[in-house]
Amino acid sequence: MAQMDRLLTVNIRTSIYVLNILIIWCFMFMPHAYGQTLTIVTNESVNQVSFSQSEIRQIFSARKQFWDDGSKITVFVLEPSSMLHKQFCKQNLNMFPYQLERLWHQITYSGQGDPPLIKKSQAAMIEAVLSTPGAIGYAEDGFVEQLSDKAREEAQ
Repeated sequence: MAQMDRLLTVNIRTSIYVLNILIIWCFMFMPHAYGQTLTIVTNESVNQVSFSQSEIRQIFSARKQFWDDGSKITVFVLEPSSMLHKQFCKQNLNMFPYQLERLWHQITYSGQGDPPLIKKSQAAMIEAVLSTPGAIGYAEDGFVEQLSDKAREEAQ
């Protein structure tokens, strides 16, 4: 019986040790997953320069489908399973990706709007936004800066 108690104590200590390591590991790497600052990217035809959180939520949830000048808004997003899309939904829209998808399904199936166009990468999204009049999307701030620097170098 004493040997069983000792074995049980060792197993509990080992479990607590492993759990502590997992918790520390999660806290070390979680900021990297959601630590990026996201930037809203629009086509040059869009006259609006800054957006409130409310406006972003209205646009990406299809409540606002036209710009102030009457032109159609084309929304681009990353795949719903991507970490960046999840971060965008949580931080900028205050909702989960599945909630956003439900809103788009309701609007699409009721015939009141078009779903967002899904891109596989930030580069593909930015390229699509820049080549589509009235388009809006999002990307990591650092990624947008890299593209801007690259464009400046090519212009020189």
